Amino acid sequence: MAHLNILQIGVLSLIAVGSVFADNPCLKGPPVPKNAAECCVTPFLVEPSAFMSCHSKWIGQTKRQMAMEGIPRGCCVAECVMNSTSLYSNGKIDREALTKLYLDSTKSMAPEWNKITLDAIDGCFKMADAIKDEIEAGAKLTPAFDGEQICHPISGTILACMGMTLFAECPAKLFIVNDDCNKLKSYHSKCPFL
Repeated sequence: MAHLNILQIGVLSLIAVGSVFADNPCLKGPPVPKNAAECCVTPFLVEPSAFMSCHSKWIGQTKRQMAMEGIPRGCCVAECVMNSTSLYSNGKIDREALTKLYLDSTKSMAPEWNKITLDAIDGCFKMADAIKDEIEAGAKLTPAFDGEQICHPISGTILACMGMTLFAECPAKLFIVNDDCNKLKSYHSKCPFL
């Protein structure tokens, strides 16, 4: 799957190289007022309401951190999501339990999602392993602004990679083709779901 390798390089450059600077186009959000699920329903880790609860609590801090230069900081939205599933503990994600949750979400979906999801999990964990020193450096940062919570980058690394990869690999027969969805696909090839 060449797309996974290209996408992982994109995620790697976003997360590991520290290319998330003040002029980051991802800070502005998607170019269209459409939710990705309106273009392609992908496998998921948690119900949307659980994600939105974490998003509401942490998105302000996450956007502020994305504008900072230097070592990428952990995404507290993602850590909150992982904590809600008991998949995360002490800088580690339970890959087996994560795989089960994702595969459980594919049971009522098109059968090709099973392999796409397994390939994405494998690729995302390999990518995270390749940048483990950068991830650990991010976990050791100190707060840069008043009230900043330091979250471990592993959760954001895995969830960003999974979201971006699954959306990018949406089977053609399931992807709604229109201008807005095409713009969203292009945007999420570079920017994580926030």
